Amino acid sequence: MAPPRGPSEPTEAVVARWIGRLSVALLPLVAVFPWLLRWDTLGFHDWDVMQSHRELVRRSLLDHGELPFWNPFACGGFPAWGYIEGATVLVSPWLPLYLGLPMPAAIRLEVLGAALIGAAGAWVAAGRMSSNAAARAMVVAAWAVNGRWGLQAASGHTWHLAYALAPWCFVAFERARGPGGGARAHAALGVGFALLVYHGGIYPLPHTALLLGLYALVLAASERQLRPLVSLAAGGAIGIGLAAPKLWPMFATFDRAPRLVDSTERFPLATLWAALTSRQQGFYDRPAPVSPYGWHEWGIYVGVGLLVLLVVGAVGAWRTGGAPGRAARALAVTFLVLFALGLGDFHPLSPWHLLHAHAPFFGSMHVPSRFLHPALLALALAAAPGVGRIVDRLAERSSGHLDAPDAEAEGRRAWVLPFAAAFVVGLGIDVALVAQKPMTQAMWMVPPRGIRPGAFEHRTQPRHQYVRRDWAAPLYLPMLANQGVLRCYGTPPFEGKGALGADDPRYRGLLEIVAGEGEVRPLRWSPNGIEAEVEVEGPGARLVYDMNFDRGWRGRVGRVGTSEDGSAAALGAMRPTQPWADRVSIEVPPGASTVVLSYRPPGLDRGLGIGAATLAGLLAWRLRELFRARRAGATAR
Repeated sequence: MAPPRGPSEPTEAVVARWIGRLSVALLPLVAVFPWLLRWDTLGFHDWDVMQSHRELVRRSLLDHGELPFWNPFACGGFPAWGYIEGATVLVSPWLPLYLGLPMPAAIRLEVLGAALIGAAGAWVAAGRMSSNAAARAMVVAAWAVNGRWGLQAASGHTWHLAYALAPWCFVAFERARGPGGGARAHAALGVGFALLVYHGGIYPLPHTALLLGLYALVLAASERQLRPLVSLAAGGAIGIGLAAPKLWPMFATFDRAPRLVDSTERFPLATLWAALTSRQQGFYDRPAPVSPYGWHEWGIYVGVGLLVLLVVGAVGAWRTGGAPGRAARALAVTFLVLFALGLGDFHPLSPWHLLHAHAPFFGSMHVPSRFLHPALLALALAAAPGVGRIVDRLAERSSGHLDAPDAEAEGRRAWVLPFAAAFVVGLGIDVALVAQKPMTQAMWMVPPRGIRPGAFEHRTQPRHQYVRRDWAAPLYLPMLANQGVLRCYGTPPFEGKGALGADDPRYRGLLEIVAGEGEVRPLRWSPNGIEAEVEVEGPGARLVYDMNFDRGWRGRVGRVGTSEDGSAAALGAMRPTQPWADRVSIEVPPGASTVVLSYRPPGLDRGLGIGAATLAGLLAWRLRELFRARRAGATAR
């Protein structure tokens, strides 16, 4: 969409582009810099829970050689793979960090890496709208690490890091809807959507889909063709297929524990102005009255200068012709809708009130101020052609289109492009410095020394605490001791949690016999299951595992000893377990038996089948394109 570059560029244009590119690396480094001064501390607020999700992946893979299907450590156990925020680093470029580095280093590099990916995506996405370096740097400055990013990253809302994929989804969609958009472009869009699922994008996923959906709808209306909608639908279908191995287990979890929340928050315009322009944006700051939640759910600093530039550029984009102009106008309309959603439930007919009440999935969301982050991306992209047009015209007027300019004046004026790029990068540094403020307050948690793992058990409250305590009981520290915590947060809102703590008077061990008499000897434990030898007297006895029940639990029972041919006795076929006081149980026969209880996410097999079919379909589509291209080339010869 951006105008093609000529075979050679003036030196000042090349310098301007490199100054603009500098923003891609510089702004994330400025924002994250406080975390790079010390590498042995852990995060506060919600970071402890997110660290526990990542520790489960590491422990399951390295210590037990299995995938992180079940999390036994939090609230009596819950489906880790079936939870949108569970195991988010498994299908991720950050997985090697968590497998090979200490937790404090891994989380720092993940946050910095996500910021860099988001900034690079903003630069590339802006390049679809304008080739001007200042315009492209403006998108990076306004969106990549603004005040909202800093507040959310500091608070441990790691799902917010998935927004880094939003501009890449925009780029993939633009390529897919273009004349050469084929299997590869649509597959890239599908991969973007799928990664938003795997990375736990509980808000970034629907927000990105909504942004692209509104954009495609306006484009289809203005261009009077269905291709934008068809391309988006195809990319979305591919994304669903590629993400199916996690989506279908998630559907099973949502079916059991639907996350329906009220959302009557509203964002007054006076408060919004403070959120956008006040430099008082630390985690505990409140430059304007807000309710509910802390300032981290409201602040979104971009500064007055950058905000004016965005508005002027967006207005100027309406006068831009051709494809960039149509795209800019469609993005401006998209921004207005997302902005209205971000104002919250200010009227019974407000966009957020209607969307939350009537649209599927949006009823599980709250804090509508979060819509302002993707809205800012839409506004910045819409403004890019206008800002680029203004800067290019200033450069043209000052560098050779005047009548007989003197050489000194012409040389001085020729540097309008680099100056404009540097000015915008300076605005971006201001934004990153404000985003840095909550980051300086975040990474101060120090774990105690001497935590040693033992046999797994649940405890009602954690035995281990950080040197300086935070607002909630820790989950990550008990995991290091191989202990679960019953009173916790950050899990699906299940009812009927039956697991008992070892400090509960009703506790009879991790495994116990009920409805009969017998003895149990545990053999092997892992997050996904347990194996034991059981000997019971009489029929009807059940083995109960002190873990919350879920229909993904299965069991196998076999006789202890050898079969008639002298080989070890095989376990019986896998069969469902049943709940016993909301704990996992299975019936065992009289005598001595070996029992294996294991967890496999409901819907996983179907999801794997859909994912395989999607890959096969993409391969067939690509092979068909290659065959057609080869046949066309042969015909032309």
